[in-house]
Amino acid sequence: MERDGVVVVGSHVQGLFMRVERFPAADETVLGWDYREALDGGKGSHQAIACGRLGLKTWFVGKVGKDRLGERGAGWMRDAGVDLSFLAWSETSATGCGFVMIRGDGVPAITTAMGANEELSPADIDRAAPLFEKARLVLVTFEIPAATALYALRRAKELGAKTILTPGPAEPLARDALRGLDILVPNRTEAGVSMGDAAGRDVPALELARRLQDYFGVQKVIITLGADGALVTDGPDQRQVPAYKVEVLDTPGAGDAFTAGLAAGLVAGAPLAEAAQFGCLTAARAVTIRESVPGFGTFAEITDFAAAHGFEIPSRILQSRRAAG
Repeated sequence: MERDGVVVVGSHVQGLFMRVERFPAADETVLGWDYREALDGGKGSHQAIACGRLGLKTWFVGKVGKDRLGERGAGWMRDAGVDLSFLAWSETSATGCGFVMIRGDGVPAITTAMGANEELSPADIDRAAPLFEKARLVLVTFEIPAATALYALRRAKELGAKTILTPGPAEPLARDALRGLDILVPNRTEAGVSMGDAAGRDVPALELARRLQDYFGVQKVIITLGADGALVTDGPDQRQVPAYKVEVLDTPGAGDAFTAGLAAGLVAGAPLAEAAQFGCLTAARAVTIRESVPGFGTFAEITDFAAAHGFEIPSRILQSRRAAG
């Protein structure tokens, strides 16, 4: 059986925003304004939406509450073409949400209630096993219990899928926690914290990638570097993939756009560095658009964006899409 499609295992967290002149102190109420339920979700739903919009056959494995915010997030994913057959609905917990207060100088203060995401269990992963048997890639994020995320990686690997982990929000992991993982995709902070070294973000990316390889035994490591692009390490080989220079309006969701672009490149048969280059392109478009979900482009939108800015789409990916019609 030829494998096809992408399974995303992760969270959905509705973003709630309000502007304030200053943050409240203990036992104080501060008036705010410009409250909005942004087009912004969790890392898992973001990656699922971004993959779906890029035209990949996509399934989402996660959990939301039986409430309005859960229905809203599910609607975003359905609109992107994501299959929700294995989305679980909690009878007891609300959909996860993050409340963001934004001060006048743009500095945010954030509180997050993970809600139904905390209930996603290995039993939910086992129910989704038929997907792992036929999918080409399984993308896993945190914002769900770490034990469940790591179990999903192991189960997917046992059933023959290629696995990608974006370890955010990061937490220290045992050396053998990622045994068998195919591709690890952290940012600088996540890379250091994952190894129990919060100061790791100050280490040069080349050295940080080597440390990750040695610590976890994962040979394919991509460190995302924001405006500096990404460092791609595959065994002894390392390559810096530059970012595309654009006017930045909004950065939330950029990392998830990168991961979806990386997945699309790998599904198209591109080498790792070329797939990461397409990830940088999808992330570049994302940061030019306000709010996360609208920034996740279709392949046609990415093509138009590249043409408008004089950017090139990696040849292997372009050829694959043309061949697919």
